[in-house]
Amino acid sequence: MKRRWLILGLLGLALTTAVVNAQLSQDFAGELLNNPSGRALVQAFGALKTGYLHDVNTQDLIRGAIHGMVGSLNDPFTSYIEPKAAAFDTQQMSGHYEGIGAVLTPHNRQTGKGVEILTVYRGGPADKAGIKRGDLFLEVDGVDVSDKTASDVADLVRGPKGTTVHLTMRRPGDPQPLQFAVQRDTIKVVDVSSTMLPDHVGYVALSSFNNQKINDQLTQQVDTLKKEGATSLILDLRDNPGGLLTEAIDVSDDFLSHGDIVFQRARGVTQRLASADPQQLFSGPMVVLVNHNSASASEIVSAALQDNGRAKVVGERTFGKGVAQSVVSLSDGGQLRYVSFEWLTPDRTNIQKKGITPDIMATDTRYPNTISVDGRGANPGQTISIVVDGKTVGTTKADSDGAFQFVTLGPRPQVSGVQGQAIVNLNGDHALKVAYDTVLKEVQASAAGSSANASH
Repeated sequence: MKRRWLILGLLGLALTTAVVNAQLSQDFAGELLNNPSGRALVQAFGALKTGYLHDVNTQDLIRGAIHGMVGSLNDPFTSYIEPKAAAFDTQQMSGHYEGIGAVLTPHNRQTGKGVEILTVYRGGPADKAGIKRGDLFLEVDGVDVSDKTASDVADLVRGPKGTTVHLTMRRPGDPQPLQFAVQRDTIKVVDVSSTMLPDHVGYVALSSFNNQKINDQLTQQVDTLKKEGATSLILDLRDNPGGLLTEAIDVSDDFLSHGDIVFQRARGVTQRLASADPQQLFSGPMVVLVNHNSASASEIVSAALQDNGRAKVVGERTFGKGVAQSVVSLSDGGQLRYVSFEWLTPDRTNIQKKGITPDIMATDTRYPNTISVDGRGANPGQTISIVVDGKTVGTTKADSDGAFQFVTLGPRPQVSGVQGQAIVNLNGDHALKVAYDTVLKEVQASAAGSSANASH
């Protein structure tokens, strides 16, 4: 990370903290009690504590009130994060967590219930214990989790380094459940992966910006690609939901030698938030790959490279999150995340709800479309064929009331068991193939320009 931006990030954090402390020193408790609705809130709390039929949990009541207050803003980017989730998010942001070293995913992708192993990190605790991709969770430390969500199970599986978690799993093809005792360890969070494509095209993917080590990991991966002979680069930001503003600035600066990176507008005042310095991590031709799930920090990087003419953007129109949040740590260990400013591209464009339009449109074909059918009126037990464009895509049976459901679910995505190693398929990934062809044209154009300059 370039020290200049690290200092800026810490300075911004210090200023935000000072403002928050100043706000909290005001008599908001008095303001609450002087407001009829505020007094009503206290009255409702007292009535439920003393008169409700069953005992009530004070924390649950108060946290419910905070959720309600935040919900009244009807802002999807303002939220209250409860203490346990906030603590884990903070740990993840530091670049590591304590757990078993596996990625969990819903088993039933329609309901989100039931959890299976998507990836086991090689050499991690789960791998050493013998857990494999596809294993389905039945129990965690004796607690039935067969109908839980991935988030619920992850909360139970995580725990302090050196402690043991006992798992009961079902493995496809095995008639009996399997028992595992897994000793938790510190797991490094790696959000950057790379591989080398033909013709010396380096490929690097960022899955998130919510990690203070993103720029360090990117630097390491790109340096490795350069040593392996990469002369051009594809930066894949598809499905990257964003994260830390400082990391987005650093990543943008890695590829820029000049120009603005991002502007900030708060309550009508616009100011430059960051601009590039001459030092570059990679100066060769490059393309940025995005899809409709690329958001926030991903869009900051994409816009910075696009507006400055540094890279063509290929893929789908991005999500369109042009606002940023401040984070306040609360006294209960939770966090309040609220929208505090909007950010603008180097061309002073606000992309909120509009997204970034790629220079070259290319559909993300990695995962097939899901077909979902809910129907009724069939005979009980009747077999129904689902036909799309004259082709039968599957069958289902009606229940005793004549109702039926059908959902097609594509294959699980391939994820490498080696953190930092990307698995890609040029033939089955249309957008990646377009990005690859585009960057090769950029290489050819660059070579032609260099040849013309040499002839002069």
